[in-house]
Amino acid sequence: MAATVSKAGPYYSSGEIKFSSLRSNFRAQIRKATSSGSETFSSDTATIKASELKRITTTTNTDPIVPDATENANISTSSNWKLSQFRGSIKYYYITQSGTDINFDIDAQSWNSNLNKNIRKFLFVDGTCGSNVFTSPAASLSATAFNLTIDNYGSILGAGGRGGGTSGAPAISGEQGGDALEMTSSSGANNIVLIRNGSRIYAGGGGGEKGTTGADGSGGSCQDYYETGWHCQGNSPGSEKCNRGGYKCQGGWRYCCVTQGGGCAVAWWFVGCCIDYTVAGVSGGAGGNGGPGRGYNLQEPNSLAGVAGGAGSPAAKCNNGSIATNATDGQPGETGGTGGEWAQSGGNTNNTGNGGSPGRAIYGSNYSVTGTINSDTIKGSYT
Repeated sequence: MAATVSKAGPYYSSGEIKFSSLRSNFRAQIRKATSSGSETFSSDTATIKASELKRITTTTNTDPIVPDATENANISTSSNWKLSQFRGSIKYYYITQSGTDINFDIDAQSWNSNLNKNIRKFLFVDGTCGSNVFTSPAASLSATAFNLTIDNYGSILGAGGRGGGTSGAPAISGEQGGDALEMTSSSGANNIVLIRNGSRIYAGGGGGEKGTTGADGSGGSCQDYYETGWHCQGNSPGSEKCNRGGYKCQGGWRYCCVTQGGGCAVAWWFVGCCIDYTVAGVSGGAGGNGGPGRGYNLQEPNSLAGVAGGAGSPAAKCNNGSIATNATDGQPGETGGTGGEWAQSGGNTNNTGNGGSPGRAIYGSNYSVTGTINSDTIKGSYT
């Protein structure tokens, strides 16, 4: 985590305080546009009055000349105004995020209790804010704030949802994608998300649905045989003359004759006992897990593909190891659904669930979005 504070000020730690300087620093000053830049000043030469330099505390004022701030607490809001009250005063408050932060908490930064005051505040996102789980946005504001601008030059990236059937995800449906930026400011106002060219605010994609289990293979019929030691000559299989010597087959078995080899032309037949039975069908292959959605935790060029289904079991066999008559193999399981790209739903399969829904790029209350808004800078809903 890397977040640094800077200010337009503090001013007048010592020395003389002039109205011309107050006019420059408070009425003519224009905030810096980048974290490494500097404030600029308009060509304001008009007279400034003391009445214009009282501290404004109204939170509906979107650009107060002398803002309300912790640093400006000494500046009077009424008639007991003095020049000396401007020592240590500021005009703007900046925080710069750089490097990489996971689940960046905007509220928790060093605002010096200024979030709910009307001083214009700017958070420069120069690095990356990311999330690895859909339940937590990559960056979040959840406090009352006034006149706060999120000035995004970097990347705010929601988490991709896990595929159905994978560890921690639903057994069938894909997990939903994560949100990128939360801007929930109850009772706040004039909070802005400013999107710069080349920056990114991307919602995570949903995970793919788990594939269906393959169809079971068909069962089949079998015949087992054991010899009694007797034989007959010149009689076809099944003839009563195959029953010799009063031999009795075990329960459930019947007398039968089977050829010694070569078909019915062979004169000698083994006399034995047979039993007919069926074997059950075999299982189809397991469905493949769904693919993961695109997100901070799965960036390009990592694959979104679902996992191939498992192979079905081989056709059922008889007790003697031969494949049962009419038996078939179990069918392969279905390949899992493809994970969704940034801000896209995960793929569906023929299973009973669905692909995961996408996350949101920006959500909350009391904010607006401006700047360079296109399919390269923002992916997902933002209003």
